[in-house]
Amino acid sequence: MKCIGCGKEDGKELLCAKCLGEIKINQTLFCGKCRARLAENKKICHKDFPYTLGMATDYDERQVSELISGFKFKFWEEAAKPLGKILIEYSKNLPLKWKESLVVPIPLSRQRGRERGFNQSEMIAKTLADYFGAQFDSNNLERVRNAKPQSEMNFHKRLENVRGVFTVREGFLFSGQKIILVDDVVTSGATFFEAATVLKETGAKSIVAIAVAGA
Repeated sequence: MKCIGCGKEDGKELLCAKCLGEIKINQTLFCGKCRARLAENKKICHKDFPYTLGMATDYDERQVSELISGFKFKFWEEAAKPLGKILIEYSKNLPLKWKESLVVPIPLSRQRGRERGFNQSEMIAKTLADYFGAQFDSNNLERVRNAKPQSEMNFHKRLENVRGVFTVREGFLFSGQKIILVDDVVTSGATFFEAATVLKETGAKSIVAIAVAGA
């Protein structure tokens, strides 16, 4: 297998260890609303916002954007491994109580899941949960419809676009839980906001929303 970073034949993964090590990894959490860096990983602003944000790296990192794009649109299942490693390396910096947390991926609609054959966020989230020994639930948060493409929308239009796309099958399963919500990339944060709002309504105690990359 050829490394997408340096082009050398690695034989095992889409990104070799050397190129993986060159990706700049963030060290802190961020405010979900204004994206201020939380130096002590504690909320210092917008304390009523439904989630704290985690972004492992920047989408402008060429190898990262290529991996995510290939994963989502070209169905490169092999991209799950290096993206999972990036998220793990970042998460090692975070003071999260993994054994007390429930890892939940952002779900796909049934139609999108059938078209793609897998949920990229679920694959990354499972890697994260397995590594840290956290509980994992990919069934209880459900996407009931697809949203329109959001690339040309501002935050408020994106938020309106995703309103009502998520539901919870059995709310009591999230009640009192510390939830780590996982997606591959976060842009405006509207998807995380809608999912976190639904989870909070079921009684979730706290939510940290983590993405491999922030755009």
